[in-house]
Amino acid sequence: MSVQALEAQISAVSKDVERQKEVLKKLERSRSLLQRQLNDIRDPITRLPLEISSEIFLRCLCLDRASPEYRRTGIDDIPIILLQICHAWTEIALSTTALWSTLHIVLLRSLGFSPVFERWLERARNQPLELRVTINAEAADDDEGLGAFEDDITALIQARFGRLKSLDIELGGQYSSTLGIHFGVTEMFPLLRTLKICGLSRLECPSSSLIELLRHSPNLVELSIQDMNLLPNATGALVFQHLRRLDLVLNPWNPESDDHILACITAPGLESLELGNMHMVLAQLVPFLERSSPPLQKLSIDFLQMKLGGWPVDSELLVGILDICPTATQLEISCPYSDAIAQLSAILARSDSSKILPNLQILEFLMPQGTFPDSYWDMLLPVILARRTTLRTLRIRSYVWNPKSVLLDSFVSPVVLPALKELEAGGMSVWIGKDKNLFPS
Repeated sequence: MSVQALEAQISAVSKDVERQKEVLKKLERSRSLLQRQLNDIRDPITRLPLEISSEIFLRCLCLDRASPEYRRTGIDDIPIILLQICHAWTEIALSTTALWSTLHIVLLRSLGFSPVFERWLERARNQPLELRVTINAEAADDDEGLGAFEDDITALIQARFGRLKSLDIELGGQYSSTLGIHFGVTEMFPLLRTLKICGLSRLECPSSSLIELLRHSPNLVELSIQDMNLLPNATGALVFQHLRRLDLVLNPWNPESDDHILACITAPGLESLELGNMHMVLAQLVPFLERSSPPLQKLSIDFLQMKLGGWPVDSELLVGILDICPTATQLEISCPYSDAIAQLSAILARSDSSKILPNLQILEFLMPQGTFPDSYWDMLLPVILARRTTLRTLRIRSYVWNPKSVLLDSFVSPVVLPALKELEAGGMSVWIGKDKNLFPS
């Protein structure tokens, strides 16, 4: 057989092979389609109404973001995972707009995910949005990356001002440059209920930028400013009728950090107030509380880094603060000085103490590890006994995370134990040390 004839046969066979490949591809597609249809029929999810199957998918997102379970499961990836199961699940996931209304953006060195973020939020359609933005330590080393990231995220947020329900900005690492929090605010955030901003050490933000952001967020319910340097130029008067929780913890290492932000805020509906690492004089709390006159339920003050020149703080000043909070049911004091317990005990033991925190149910002290003198129990115990009808929980905890370093008998002497056991038997929860129930059931 000649060369030409062989080549012709090879060409013909090759064409047959290609035709068979196409036939095989069609058969494989048909099989895949049939298998998908069979899976859809067998899948119990597909037999449910869309409202129920959507609710099942949404329950996958209900873990607390602060919980270890949340960090272990990588909950932010769940919507993407649901797209990869089968055709039916993909249709359900894409039809469940609320599934895409929450987005956690973590800045790494690669910024190629911006289109993905856009598509994600497009799937949310008109749902109110919850955005969480995290800049980690690795990304903080890349100044050019930071600038590009700020531009991308600013544009992302600006395009959705009117739909933001929650905005959580967490800035980690050590910054050599400054990064202002400003989104070119020109319109209102009518749906914004939760605003959390956390930044570390060298991050500097003009207080006026924060005030401007707050000014455009009149319906806030929860405001949390954590570990930031606020440059002292805050002015203005803002009234938040719906604000229920306010956490203000500034950077403890910057003596110039502005802690007069409270002077710009009035919150007549406030229920929880937590202050920490403030450089301010405690007297500045009084005008805020008098101006707001809130139905406060929880008051937490962290003295661990306050520049107060040591303890004790003026007792009359503390009395004035506590006297403005008659509705408070929970008081938390964090202080490196055990004298704080002695002073507060003396205040609560005064003849007119029935007017001070009359509804107190939870009393908590957070202190450094170490001894707790018996003399302080001599002062505190009568106060607890006098309030046993209303006080339901007593906690004295260590703020050093080392359970072995906090011994039970370093806080409680054998003389005091019978009285505490009697209180526990009467229904009071007594916690001593590092989250340790003194008398576990």
